[in-house]
Amino acid sequence: MSKEESSFSNSVFEEAWWLDLVATDRWSEVTVTENSKVVARMPYVLDKNKIVMPSLTQTLGPWITPEYREKQNGNKHLSKQKEIINQLLEQLPVYKSFNMVFDSSNEYILPYRWHGFRYMPEFSYRLRDLGDMDTLYKSFNKTVKKNIKSARNKTTIAEDSKPEDLLELLNKTFEAQKRKNPIDSNLIIRIMEKAVNRGNGKIIIAKDCDGNIHSGAFLLYDSRICYYLLGGSDSRFRSSGAQSLVLWEAIQFAATVSAQFDFEGSNVESIENFFRQFNGDRVINYNVMNQSLLGECKEILKPRIKRMLGYKI
Repeated sequence: MSKEESSFSNSVFEEAWWLDLVATDRWSEVTVTENSKVVARMPYVLDKNKIVMPSLTQTLGPWITPEYREKQNGNKHLSKQKEIINQLLEQLPVYKSFNMVFDSSNEYILPYRWHGFRYMPEFSYRLRDLGDMDTLYKSFNKTVKKNIKSARNKTTIAEDSKPEDLLELLNKTFEAQKRKNPIDSNLIIRIMEKAVNRGNGKIIIAKDCDGNIHSGAFLLYDSRICYYLLGGSDSRFRSSGAQSLVLWEAIQFAATVSAQFDFEGSNVESIENFFRQFNGDRVINYNVMNQSLLGECKEILKPRIKRMLGYKI
């Protein structure tokens, strides 16, 4: 753990520096203490009286001291977690709606149902052991290994990658879907610059000999987990296999800075299929919600509207 890495967070997304960046003046936290010791912490973002997930933040949710996560006889650990969850929820400000994706460490979520919340699973894939790159590579699907080999003959990993290079790729990715990038470009640049300067970020770009950028990724990491936070490819070079090469480079880099690698996850079938081929373990993050009837209707209709508009979902 680095000197600036909090003892009371599940991931980099719950760190103060990250929340200051993506939710400036909009985030706060509630804690539970016992004998002057913090045993639980829950950061949250309040936007127009709604508790929301800020941009590019994969998960939030409660951090609970590990001793209360460990199995105890009679499931006493669950009873303790229920007590702590109640205490955290009691401290939250009054809100119109609540929508938060919890870190996967939050497996016991039944108490939220009893408070009127509903929840649904979201999925990612995670490489939990980065200790042996040769063994890990052998576990990949043969298509991934074929694409990596092909990309090595067509591209190289650039040493002078800039945030603007990746932003251009992201915009091209959305253009190929006939969409505009929904995330503010200035925020994306600030995030990459801040994280890289802090030693919590890495940009990986694959270029050909003519200087064309085929694919790229931005990694956000701490000592615990390295996240494949942003990625994009130029559709003109889709057959080069560069996206697989970039991810392999990302995994190898992750092994030098983090204990695990997370592919971030996606509900898009083709993207999920791509990530699955790297042989990671499936991870479940629960999306916990408490909304008005109108809000619930919007959530139900959103996927249908996206289909009508031709979005990948």
